[in-house]
Amino acid sequence: MKRIFLILCAVLAIAGCDREKSDKPVVKIGGVLPLTGGAAQMGTAAQNGAIMAVEQLNKNTQNKYKYEFIAEDMGLAPAKTVSIYTKLVKTDNVAGIVSFNTATGKIIKPLADKDRVLHISSAADSSIGDNKFNYVNSYSVPEASQKLVDYMKSKNMKTISLVTFNHVSSEFILQTLQPVLKANNIKVLSVVRVNMEQRDFASDAAKIAKNKPDMVFMHLVEPALTLFAKQMLRDEYSGELSSFLIFAFTENPELFNNQPFVDLKNADDEFNTTYSKRFKSAPQAASINTYDSVMLIANFIEKYGLPTNQNDDDMAKNIKQISTEYTSPRGKMQIDADGLIYSETTIKKMENGRPVAIKE
Repeated sequence: MKRIFLILCAVLAIAGCDREKSDKPVVKIGGVLPLTGGAAQMGTAAQNGAIMAVEQLNKNTQNKYKYEFIAEDMGLAPAKTVSIYTKLVKTDNVAGIVSFNTATGKIIKPLADKDRVLHISSAADSSIGDNKFNYVNSYSVPEASQKLVDYMKSKNMKTISLVTFNHVSSEFILQTLQPVLKANNIKVLSVVRVNMEQRDFASDAAKIAKNKPDMVFMHLVEPALTLFAKQMLRDEYSGELSSFLIFAFTENPELFNNQPFVDLKNADDEFNTTYSKRFKSAPQAASINTYDSVMLIANFIEKYGLPTNQNDDDMAKNIKQISTEYTSPRGKMQIDADGLIYSETTIKKMENGRPVAIKE
């Protein structure tokens, strides 16, 4: 009889723990990510970062809420954005959304303001931020542009060719980078825009190789990145290739060994170890960005409540406070007047398939 009583007490204790956990209100955070297509590697890394953030949030017994992450695949098709956003907000009832690229972020921007959903994009285009319900957690393109130019000047480079997709995010980078190049007397020999579905780059690559620029800047994703780089090598181009962040996501890192590019600073050892153990791979920039975005959304909700209860002025003030208090695995973050939350960039090179920081 005593044994039965003890077993019953144990069962009730376990049930009590489960009830305590389930008594926490559930907050859902949505992700609009490219989980298929040419950017799938980045999208999967971003999803993993979000999953890791939610797992860590739910281990914190002091939190008021339990968190769930719901990822939706938008591939490289911004046309899917409205239907995915509607599902996440109207059906899944998410309180926050993380998105990935410029086109998607710009579509979500007015919708998030209307529905009072906290939206943080990882796009390079800071104009997505409005200091209301939309913010950008990425790198500063002006800062990255200056880092690249400083590197070129240190190597006495005078000329560059630019290769990008015919896409809104690429145009933003071009419009920011080109004035910095001009101000530092670096001549742009050519600007090549290719289509997302294009696979034959022989003509474009041959023209660039013939001009012999000191550097070729590439803002492409796979498979275009690898195909264009291979064509440049076939044409015996001997200058340097570079990018903003993109080389860290390549499917063929050996192609870019010893090539310099601007990247975000590495995460700390604790994050890298935990992530690698959990996902059997090293974290990418997208992993850390999305981890940070989910953490910022959750920290905001823990401190100030659901975004639907905030007005525009409170959102700007409170996000600034949260961003200032939060420490990313990369270190402290900054937020500018346009709602860009960012970490410092650095110059890296690919070595044995991995990005390694160059001493500046």
